[in-house]
Amino acid sequence: MRMLAFLLLPVMVMACSDADAQDQSAEAPRTLSVSGEGQAYGTPDLAMMQFGVVAEGKTAGEAMEANAEAMTAVRNRLRELGIAARDMQTSNFSLNPVYAPYNRNSSTSDERKIVGYSVNNSLSVRLRDIDKVGATIDAAVSAGANNLGGLQFGFQDQTELEEEAKRAAVREARKTAEIVADEAGVTLGRVMTLSVSGYSRPRPVAMARMEAADSATPIEAGESSLSASVSVTFEIK
Repeated sequence: MRMLAFLLLPVMVMACSDADAQDQSAEAPRTLSVSGEGQAYGTPDLAMMQFGVVAEGKTAGEAMEANAEAMTAVRNRLRELGIAARDMQTSNFSLNPVYAPYNRNSSTSDERKIVGYSVNNSLSVRLRDIDKVGATIDAAVSAGANNLGGLQFGFQDQTELEEEAKRAAVREARKTAEIVADEAGVTLGRVMTLSVSGYSRPRPVAMARMEAADSATPIEAGESSLSASVSVTFEIK
C-alpha cells in the first residue's frame, strides 16, 4: 500500500503542473499593437544658418591671416545688426594644402606639388527676427562671407506644437486600433503599453556660393511642422 502511494505522487504533481500551465495560458491577455503619427504646423520665428569664409594663400600663414581678417569683418557686421554673441558659434575650422593639378604627361615624380593653402572657417548663427534673414545674408556676404549653408527655420518655443503633435498621434493610433478591432470582431480594452517619440522637420536650404546682391535676398520662411510618433498596445476582448 505504501508503494502504491509513492508511485501515484509524481503523477499527481505533474497533473497539477499541467493544470497551472493551462490556467496561466488562459489568463494571458490578447493584445493589439498599433502606431500613429501626428503633425502640428506653425509659422517659424527662428532661423539658423551658417556663414563661411574660404581664403587661400601661398603659405599657411597667409591663408590664415586672410581668413581671420574676413571672418572678423563678418562677425563685426553681424554684431552691428544686433545679433548677440550667444547666437554665434564657430562650427567648422580647417586648414588644408592646395595641390597643383596632376599632369599625366609629366616625366617627373608622381608626387603632387603643394602650391598653397586653403582655410575654411564656418560660423553658425541663430537669428531671432526671421524678417531680417535676407538682409543678414547680404550684410554677411558684403563683409566677406563667401559660403552659405544649412539655412533652417524653427521655433524658439515649440512646447505647444509638440503637445498638439502628440495628441494627434494618439488619436490616429486609437482610430487605427478601432478599425482593426471592428473588422476582427473584437473589442478594445485598456492600454497595456504606450511609448512616444518626437522629432522636428526642418527645411534646409542647399549650400550655395554667395555674391553680394544689390537688393535684399528674398527668403520665405513658409510653414514648418513638428511630428510625433506613438506606439500603443491595447488589450482586446
